[in-house]
Amino acid sequence: MSSEINQMDEVLEPENSSQASVEELQRLLSEEKKKGAEYQESWKRAIADFQNLKRRTDNDRTTLGSEAREKLLVRILPIVDDFERALQNVPENLKGEPWLNGVNLIEKKLKTLLDQEGISEIPSKDADFDPRVHEAVQHDEDSQGSKDYVAEVYQKGYQMGGKVIRPAMVKVGRR
Repeated sequence: MSSEINQMDEVLEPENSSQASVEELQRLLSEEKKKGAEYQESWKRAIADFQNLKRRTDNDRTTLGSEAREKLLVRILPIVDDFERALQNVPENLKGEPWLNGVNLIEKKLKTLLDQEGISEIPSKDADFDPRVHEAVQHDEDSQGSKDYVAEVYQKGYQMGGKVIRPAMVKVGRR
């Protein structure tokens, strides 16, 4: 910067001819315009880089939040399974008990929570077997036919927004 000031001082000294002075000023002006254009281009690149970084960071934050939410909800699914199994196997002499109504209410709240979070059960019983949403853990050797179907469901499957978060564990038969 000081060398540029010295150049300007030399150009502005009265001993130089006015023509040389104008030409020198034009040259310096041209150089400064070139530097200005380079700085402007650098700033434009820096702004674009920052905008790209911000967009990637926002996308990463959204993805991370969704993945964390999904992992938590997947961990809740076995609890829902346990409640369903427990309520299916309640002895007849206990069916009118008030505490059982509370257990039913807890199960309904859990299912409502899953529904509010966009988690839905994968329809399986008697449906055509689909390896994308069903996990075959057993085959019915006695069934005949050319088309696989879900003969029995051992564990319900769930999806979230069309994405399978837990496949249904099923027994496959033929019809």
